[in-house]
This record gives sequence, structure tokens and C-alpha cells, in this order.
Amino acid sequence: MHAPLSNPHSRKRTAWDIQRAVFLALFVRELKTRFGGRWLGVFWVLLEPTAHLAMLLVIFAFIRHRLLPGLEFPVFLLTGLVPFFVFRNLTLRGMDAIDSNRGLFGYRQVKPIDPMLARALLEVSLYGLIFVTMLAVMGWLDIEVAPHRPLEWLGVFAVVVVLGFSLGLVFAVCTDDLPELRSFVRIVFVPLYLLSGVMFPVATLSESVLPWLLWNPMLHAIEISRGFFFTGYHVIPQVSLLYPIGCALVALTLGLMLYRVRRHRLLAS
Repeated sequence: MHAPLSNPHSRKRTAWDIQRAVFLALFVRELKTRFGGRWLGVFWVLLEPTAHLAMLLVIFAFIRHRLLPGLEFPVFLLTGLVPFFVFRNLTLRGMDAIDSNRGLFGYRQVKPIDPMLARALLEVSLYGLIFVTMLAVMGWLDIEVAPHRPLEWLGVFAVVVVLGFSLGLVFAVCTDDLPELRSFVRIVFVPLYLLSGVMFPVATLSESVLPWLLWNPMLHAIEISRGFFFTGYHVIPQVSLLYPIGCALVALTLGLMLYRVRRHRLLAS
């Protein structure tokens, strides 16, 4: 008998090939889940930031010139809404990613952190597309939308992404034993939305309130990002990019440590 001929084009898949295939499959799965397999899902994802923007424009229509002289108010709101929504969704959807995909952990190639990474990439891609689309629409309406220092702005956005993903990882591991914590985290994001400088410049805040709000790293990130986006935007000296960077690194370190310690427990749950 002759030995079977081997295919010269076939090769053993490397660990990177397997990981890439797993990640792509999870990304497609998350994409279908996010949109529900229908165009209505796409419409809803686009509607949320658009509705917030329209509502805030109506509310602040009569005071915007007093609050923000010389700035385009729709762009000001957009540069606060999109980073906050990315941060919120990375945290909340990341928190639920492990529990939602637990049935896939029977495949040894799938690790608990893989669905979180897939969700993070999806959220960043979606809101990046939304941000560019809405800026394009505003530009078409003759609104000045060109960022002053785009690379620095992207750097701050990257810090927001790392912070949101890291907190999502921390909460995903913690809520495996304390599922009641999920409701508390979701509730916290309601006042956090109002206290992160999404709707107002930090320079307009009272000196008695400001020290308390400065504990919020998203307030720093949004304010610094606006300083990079708008020419001549006044950023108060109490705001620093080092604070959200430090918070992101601490949260990422804590999340990876918790995940490392409890990864086998997460697979077995």
C-alpha cells in the first residue's frame, strides 16, 4: 500500500490562527446579537445618541450662547456623548459578556475574556462609525467640525476605551459570585451621566461642587478631549489626563489579576 499523499498547501494551524478564528466567530456572533439580525437593531443603535443630542439641543437652545460663546454647541455635545456612551457600554456590556456566553466555554479554544474583547471591538467600531457619520452630517450643514488636534483626541479616546474595558472586566469577574452587583452598577451610570461633563463645560461649575466632581475620571477625560478638539477651549488647571490614565491602569491591573485568579472558576461555573 502507498502512504497517502500529503497536501503541500496544508499546514498545522498555529495558536494565533486558532485565536484569530475564535475572535472572528465571536465578533460575528456579537454583531448578530447586537442588531437582532434585523435593520431595526441598526436603527436603534443610531437612534440613541441622535435622540440624546436632539433632546439636549432643545433643552439648552436658549442658554447655549451664554455657556459656550464661539463654540458649535451640537459638536460640543457630541464630543461628550460619544466618549461617555463608549465608556458606559464597554463597562456594562463587558460586565455581562462572560455570563451571556457561558455556553461557549465548553469549547476549549474559547476563553472567558474572548467575548469581552469581541464586545469591546464591536462597541468601539459602532460608536466610531456613529461619531464620524454625525460629524459628516454636521459638516454638510455648514457646522465647523474639524478637530484641532485629532491625534491627541484619539489618545484620550483610547484611554476611555481602556478604562471602560477594564471596569467591565473587574465587574464581570466580581458579579460571577455577586450577580446582584449588576443592578447597582447600572444604577450608578444614571447619575454618572449627569456628572461627567457631557452637557456642560467644567469651567462653569461652582467652586464648592468642583472638588467632588473631580473624583470622576470621565469628567477629566471628556474635558481634556474637548480641549484637543476645539481651538481655544478653556480647560481648567484642576483637570489632568494623568488621572484617567492612572484609573485605567489600576482598573486594568486589578481586572487582569482577578481574571487570572478566577479564570478556572469562570469556566466551571
